[in-house]
Amino acid sequence: MKDMPRFNYTVEEINSISNTCIENLETKIKSIISISKRDRNFENTAYAFEKALNEISDIITVPIDLAYISDNPEIRKVSQSLELKISQYFVDVFTREDIFNALNEFALKSDQLGETEQRLLDKMLLDFKKNGLGLKEDKRSEVKKLLKELVEIELKFSVNLRDVKDFIEVSFEELKGLPEDYISGLKKTPENKTMSGVVPGSDAHQATKYIITMDYPDYIPFMENAESDDARRRLALKFNNRCAKENVKLMEDAIVIRRKIAKNIGYPTFADYVLSDRMAKDSNTVFNFLHRTIDKLKEKGIKELAERIALKKEKEPSCEGIMFSWQSSFYNNLLKKKKYSIDHEKIKEYFPLETVIGGMFEIFGKVLGAEFKAADLETWHKDIRAYEVKDKDGNLIAYFYFDLFPREGKYKHAACFGIRQGRELKDGVYQKPAAAIVANFPKPSGDFPSLMKFDDLVTLFHEFGHVTHHILTRAKYGRFSGTSVSRDFVEVPSQILENWAYSKEVLKVVSGHYKNPAEKLPDETIKKLIEAKNMDSGLAHLRQLFFSILDMKYHTLEGDVNTTELYRKLMKEISLVPMMEGVYPQASFGHLMGGYEAGYYGYLWAKVITMDLFSVFEKEGIMNSDTGARYKKLILEPGRTYDESGQVKKFLGRDSNEDAFLKSIGATETAKTVNTIIG
Repeated sequence: MKDMPRFNYTVEEINSISNTCIENLETKIKSIISISKRDRNFENTAYAFEKALNEISDIITVPIDLAYISDNPEIRKVSQSLELKISQYFVDVFTREDIFNALNEFALKSDQLGETEQRLLDKMLLDFKKNGLGLKEDKRSEVKKLLKELVEIELKFSVNLRDVKDFIEVSFEELKGLPEDYISGLKKTPENKTMSGVVPGSDAHQATKYIITMDYPDYIPFMENAESDDARRRLALKFNNRCAKENVKLMEDAIVIRRKIAKNIGYPTFADYVLSDRMAKDSNTVFNFLHRTIDKLKEKGIKELAERIALKKEKEPSCEGIMFSWQSSFYNNLLKKKKYSIDHEKIKEYFPLETVIGGMFEIFGKVLGAEFKAADLETWHKDIRAYEVKDKDGNLIAYFYFDLFPREGKYKHAACFGIRQGRELKDGVYQKPAAAIVANFPKPSGDFPSLMKFDDLVTLFHEFGHVTHHILTRAKYGRFSGTSVSRDFVEVPSQILENWAYSKEVLKVVSGHYKNPAEKLPDETIKKLIEAKNMDSGLAHLRQLFFSILDMKYHTLEGDVNTTELYRKLMKEISLVPMMEGVYPQASFGHLMGGYEAGYYGYLWAKVITMDLFSVFEKEGIMNSDTGARYKKLILEPGRTYDESGQVKKFLGRDSNEDAFLKSIGATETAKTVNTIIG
């Protein structure tokens, strides 16, 4: 089909794309700025610029995505170069006085525009002003130079993380506590590759060394289950020192540059510069929100930590009364097994990937009125699954892809990748959006299919929430399409879908034992999973609060910022768990160099909104397709076409407040209505 995304780019094509795109955009810009003041209108000025930007986005998005998902190192290399060149070019575009003057000239005509068109024009002008337009030439040039430096630094940071190949070696004895499918999927050191036939327990078997990488399917199960405290400590030490040599300096350089940009443009801090176009508006509002939330969660977190330390003392009577960072996941998991009889390694046997995916499509297809059909489409790797998305009338509306397993050079986390934006083309035709979930779940191993832990299932639902936002959009303009919302709202559609994972009705649909698909997750296990939902909600949210305040402090403090010392101080003070000695975890805090700088608070901010929205589903039925249709129409389809808080109010029929959030995490304090959060 003609409109399907393509991925089979060659090195030569990617190398030529930037020049071709830039030349085409320059031709269109020249046409826009040449129009006389008298003849300017929305179509030939604001919309013409928007359309030109959308068209270049359509061309470059996939080639740039390939830097993160291609298995060809040459493709990744040229794609990285393309991303840098295009990113720096857009700094040039949005610091150009002639384009700004053309847009401003039209704005001053005060033509009567529709609500959406006026919003588009206002957002465009704000972009230019935040890049220094309106300043004297010397300051404008300084801002432009700093913005280009920042792009280069942020990309270097991301590339370093993506290319991590660190690992530790462990003995068979140090794998005690790990399940058979995990062990069978591990690589051995080169001299032990021929050991597969060795008898377990023999001297030869004891000498075998296994490789534990920094990839999440290796790291997380090991930290949760390995009984060897020393092996967990060694792995945590390596994991929290990823890219330390290069990335600490890159982050601190970025913080300095960001501060200079904000000061030049007239903002007191970089956080205030960023937040001026977010729901929160300024850093004081964010700090007040974060500290208010800490006050409501601290007591719960302290009680949870004490319970885990008591369990540690049972296991190690002579231990000090401190929970170290490499121990917290292990004792949290141990407590789940002891207190709730939850063994996630056993539970994952009920979540084979194929069953989960089929169930997820069935559930959210019903709620949101969409159908996901496997399709023979072009992809970027043999492991990719492709789907056509159809509406309830059978019309093709979008494309969707799964890229679920780790491989060398691939993006290390889980994310929704935008492949193509939805937007209105000429004659009212709507461009079909496309998106992918890129993740790192366990691969099939030996006799075992890919088995998802319950946390993996929650992650999958989370990322699928982003996908629904991206592919179900009906925004007229690419600027407002799907996930192009305020950063402190973007996590709402992802976090709301997580709640379906705690429904008995849903878990029965997405589960089925890998040996007998008809055997669903037992009722008693489901009951315990739901009961255990908030067993660590205090500590888990305090950890998020720590990251949020760390980010805000990095981007509001004056003078030199020692990122390591501030991390150490705030981690112990807020998360209640001390940072281990000799590590530089900020060197792998990719969010702060990938779009969430001065914005990490958005996860919690969005969670408050999320739980308020979900309370309507709880009341009307989580499988209620009428509620789903209203949610799709008011929250997913508009993107950023309208003010987000206004759309939330329409859905709720009132202003949002913290009540549902506090109830959902088991906080005992009665919440007060705080309309300032999103009002």
